[in-house]
Amino acid sequence: MQTFELYSAAWAAYLGLGILLLALITYKVKDLSWHLKFGLISFIAVGAFTPDMVANAQTYAPLVISAMLKAEVEGSSAIINGLIKLTIIWGIVFFSALSLRHFWQTRKKQKAES
Repeated sequence: MQTFELYSAAWAAYLGLGILLLALITYKVKDLSWHLKFGLISFIAVGAFTPDMVANAQTYAPLVISAMLKAEVEGSSAIINGLIKLTIIWGIVFFSALSLRHFWQTRKKQKAES
């Protein structure tokens, strides 16, 4: 795959600034319940950090951006396809994290009882 010269530097800058933005949003919503806070942050993170192929190119871009670029050519169906991908990936991340949190809390509770 042939990309432009600063492709990896652009992704590194994007990831760094994205993580900073997520940290700021996390700080701003710190008073919400864990489920709501994690749901919001994970939804933003999945949309921002999931790579997707750019139409008519051999490079990857974040899912949200590539869906908007595809919408210029394909219309609103590209946005709907992007939202479906986003929802599926977010659901996997969210419910995996919920199950891990439940497992961890149950194990912690069992250790405290014994």
